Amino acid sequence: MMSKKLYYTVLATTTAVTIAILAYCGLSLENTTLPQLLFWMLIGSVCESQPVYFSKGRVVSVTFAILLALQLSHGTYAATLVAASSIVFFIIKNEDGTYTHTFNFPLSKTLMNLVNFTFSAFFAGLAYDALSGWIGDKGTYMFIPLMIAYLSFVFIINTVIMTAFMKLLTGCPLLSTWMKGALWAVPNYLAIMPLGFFINKLYENPSGMVYVIMLFGPLLLARRSFKLYLDSREQYYKVIKTLTAAIEARDPYTEGHSKRVEYYSERIARKLGYTPGRIEAVKVAALLHDIGKIGIEDAILYKKGSLTSDEWDRIRQHPIIGVKILEDVISPKSVLDAILHHHERYDGSGYPDGLKMGQVSTDAYILGAADAFDAMTSDRVYRKALSRDTAISILANEKGKQFHPEVADALISVLLEEDRTQYGEAENMQKAEADYVY
Repeated sequence: MMSKKLYYTVLATTTAVTIAILAYCGLSLENTTLPQLLFWMLIGSVCESQPVYFSKGRVVSVTFAILLALQLSHGTYAATLVAASSIVFFIIKNEDGTYTHTFNFPLSKTLMNLVNFTFSAFFAGLAYDALSGWIGDKGTYMFIPLMIAYLSFVFIINTVIMTAFMKLLTGCPLLSTWMKGALWAVPNYLAIMPLGFFINKLYENPSGMVYVIMLFGPLLLARRSFKLYLDSREQYYKVIKTLTAAIEARDPYTEGHSKRVEYYSERIARKLGYTPGRIEAVKVAALLHDIGKIGIEDAILYKKGSLTSDEWDRIRQHPIIGVKILEDVISPKSVLDAILHHHERYDGSGYPDGLKMGQVSTDAYILGAADAFDAMTSDRVYRKALSRDTAISILANEKGKQFHPEVADALISVLLEEDRTQYGEAENMQKAEADYVY
């Protein structure tokens, strides 16, 4: 309760400061006519009305490029006023045909975003002005360090403010929340920076406003193409989850197994420093790693007693069956390879091919370790679940035998880091997600 009171106190205080900053910018505005200001306000609002959703809570727009162009052409005060207006006068069409705008958006979030946009544009602009005065005209390419400096200030101020509000609202750890909720946006900032410089160059022409408007046709088309791509990826992921659910619906003992394997596989991959694209491939492989069990008879899968030699041979076919099912619809090939070899052991005693060490991809070893841990800690028809500590001991003892040593160490590290606070943190972060990021 105290945290929420503090949150609203800080929000009210920073909102008052924001209003003062906007009033100061309006009174100090120079070299900008009212039509010019209204033009850029309209452009900024259009940009905020056309966001691209990477995932829940991860939204990007080209508003930063507009503010950068304004900083170069009209200065800090105009950029700050346009930043504030863009977050107030937006209209976003939702997938269900409804619209989101200031008048049906939570007031606290509107004020939080207003504070964020205003502070980011104003203080980054002041920093840019100071650096420009210090560097002076020292060559054609001096705009590059200036742009990087401006980008850095906007990014830092923007993300720190949003993280601080989340900290006050939810109690999430500041540093880890910032890293999880902000660092993903860095490529977006870097990619948009040249666009801001290009928009400014267009605007410098005699018919600059017309050229800027004409630029938005290709930009909106590119946004639509990218949105269609993201939608297709989302649909692809939903199909995968549907397949997984269909498999697990056959057996209540393994319900949720693939999702848990996906979770631990992702955590291991992050520990090992995987790139986002490779992490995504590991997650897909984890969700589908047992799809081949569709081709295994129920009498074998759910047998309570010991399996015969022939039945074991049949069970060991499920990775091969899975790859045959998926080979025409799943890419990249690393996904299929991980599914095929997730039961191979580091010492070569696994199946289906008896490969060992470097003959198997690390992705497959990740799936194998995550799969084994969840199997050990879950109830099965033939035994009760092992304790978490017992499973961790087995992971440690089987390093270099069943499990890849680095993969086992990464999983053990993940498991030791887990506690109730971290699960609570993840839930709180979802509830307090930042709605807008430049």
